[in-house]
Amino acid sequence: MNRFLKIGINIIRGITVPLLNFIIILSGIKHFGKNNWGEYVSIIVWISFFTFVANWGNKDYLIRKYSQNPSEIYSNFYMNLFSRGLLILPSFVLFAFFPSKIALLSIFIILISYAYNSFESLVIYQQKFGPQLVVEIIGFSFFYGALYKLSTFDLASVLEFYALSIILKLILISFLFNLRNKPFRLKIALNELILSFPFFILGLSGMISSKIDLYLVTVFLPNEIISSYQTITTAFLMLQALSVFITAPINKSFYRSNTKVISKLKILFKKIAIPISILGSLSIWLLLEHYIKLGFEWHIYLLCFLSSLPVFFYVIPILNLYKEKLEKKIVYSNLLIAILNCALGLILLKRIGLEGIFISVCVSQWLFLILIKKLENSISQS
Repeated sequence: MNRFLKIGINIIRGITVPLLNFIIILSGIKHFGKNNWGEYVSIIVWISFFTFVANWGNKDYLIRKYSQNPSEIYSNFYMNLFSRGLLILPSFVLFAFFPSKIALLSIFIILISYAYNSFESLVIYQQKFGPQLVVEIIGFSFFYGALYKLSTFDLASVLEFYALSIILKLILISFLFNLRNKPFRLKIALNELILSFPFFILGLSGMISSKIDLYLVTVFLPNEIISSYQTITTAFLMLQALSVFITAPINKSFYRSNTKVISKLKILFKKIAIPISILGSLSIWLLLEHYIKLGFEWHIYLLCFLSSLPVFFYVIPILNLYKEKLEKKIVYSNLLIAILNCALGLILLKRIGLEGIFISVCVSQWLFLILIKKLENSISQS
């Protein structure tokens, strides 16, 4: 029972954290307007990218390392933390694109986010899902409350409040793991970056594949459109994430599953894909058009609905490829689709505007499904 409780709390954590971020997005647009909030999004997109680089696949790499050597958990934690510190340096390029104060605040946010995110491996390994969820809620509450204290939009002030919310979470999670009484070792080992590189590449391929459209919108379109696009895509990414949360309880046992069990899981996802996607898409449309009033036409929501469907059909085949230790194939597939999405998105963006990005994402999702199914079929034939 305790095991299922922890799985349940982890699933709730996985749903709650992106939901809290989505609430911030909706509140920001409602309180400050789409144009002002788009200015914030345009910098947060790059903060997220450089934070991802600084994380360098540490979570999955360290969880494996902790399992191999449980007595050296905190020594390995610190060594990896300080070794990855070098990866903060690329973020200084922000000074070339943003005012000095905004760039400095952004780099500081990247630094503290890098420190906070480093605890994710400890959270998962020690299964402290509940306490970490409380930390996230406290950080969210502070940031949410601080935003409503601002009577007028000021980018620097919003970034300062965001930084303070992360500092608060960092302090709380440090107390959670009682770091003061843990062995501390200041050591930098470049070998850590080399060994964790495969985990970084795997995550990078997925991140680029899923966010290349947002980067195109951020670079080429005005702030008002950026905020609207981020809102609708975040909503539909949460809908797509349901497929991952549904599979979470079976992830460990999946690797021991036979062909019959996997076939039953595929049938289950085929049955639930369309009902969940229709219900989710209608709910998103009602929220965004009747409450936030984004102003998107009905066919944009239809494209988002069609983009969400493939996820439910390829989530089990991807797990099957992992089961067969074909992670590299998934990486190559992600990168190929990201390149196609980028090229098609650029062409359509220039010709028909924002709608072209939605079409590009939809086409890319279905092409990725075809590619993954072909890879899976090649396994069964070999």
